[in-house]
Amino acid sequence: MMEAKQAAPDRLSSLPAELQDEILVRLDLRDAVRTSALSRTWRDLWKSLSVISLSFPFGTHPSVVDSVLLRYIGPRVSLFRICVDDACADRIDDWLIALSRYRVESIDMCGTLRSLGNFNLHSSIFSLGDLVSLLLKNCRIPPLPVGFPGFPALQKLVLAYLCVDFNEIHSILSMFTMLRSCHNLQNLKIESRHVSYESFEADWEFLNALWTDGMCANLQIVRMIDIISLPNETSFMKLILSKATLLHTLYVGAHPYDFDDHIIDMLKCKRASAQARVQFEVKILILMYLCKLFYCTSESGLYFIEKLDPLRKDNQHKTFAEVFYGPLRL
Repeated sequence: MMEAKQAAPDRLSSLPAELQDEILVRLDLRDAVRTSALSRTWRDLWKSLSVISLSFPFGTHPSVVDSVLLRYIGPRVSLFRICVDDACADRIDDWLIALSRYRVESIDMCGTLRSLGNFNLHSSIFSLGDLVSLLLKNCRIPPLPVGFPGFPALQKLVLAYLCVDFNEIHSILSMFTMLRSCHNLQNLKIESRHVSYESFEADWEFLNALWTDGMCANLQIVRMIDIISLPNETSFMKLILSKATLLHTLYVGAHPYDFDDHIIDMLKCKRASAQARVQFEVKILILMYLCKLFYCTSESGLYFIEKLDPLRKDNQHKTFAEVFYGPLRL
């Protein structure tokens, strides 16, 4: 009877632990978990990796995220990326609390809620002091904790479509605290929610008192979208113009009926940067405003609009300046 052939050595299982770890950290999460099927040695090895990247595709069931965060016992998360939809909105708090146990280097969270609007961000986000990159979209920022030191290691910050109430004093203070904590910030975008009143007026003197040396030292581009020239909006733009030494573009997207004394006053203010320019984008409805302004008859006004055809669908998102003269810079 022939002797049974000796089983071939399991070279994967005999690899040094450091090399196994190096292999796994180069895989995405799904492939790293699948290596558990290779052998008993590799089973659940991903749970104790020195660093793991957690990137969950859109539509991932919340239970999958729960399971991964519950089972991973390693020290470091290089990336946590997820699209927050209605199915997982109520799990965000628990996930951020769970992440606070690790050294998290990068967070990328984008809200895609249909029924709830922007999702609420948990205050535990401020405990992630090792963050190098932070991207937040469509969320509500909680009040900054007292004594918040900022993110000392942060190199990249992307904030898009956040809910910060610029009409409340505590929100204004929180925003300035955040700006002071982002020393390398180069591009800032603020979109108005069309609030028709201000419960607290933050004039230039008040905002100037909040400014500190070195604040927005690298700021180059500021975009103010859909403003309606409320005092707080124009005061903030005046402050940026007068303080940001590297600023080269202040982009103002406004409504045609909002070009009033506040805007004129802002344009006259002193600019800290010699290269700073203000670029206006006015919605296409300014044509009707101009017709009224110059007392055009309804017939001539309609003819004027039809002839230039600015209200065609392919022009809906173009500006008055783009359709007729090119960008308007002041």
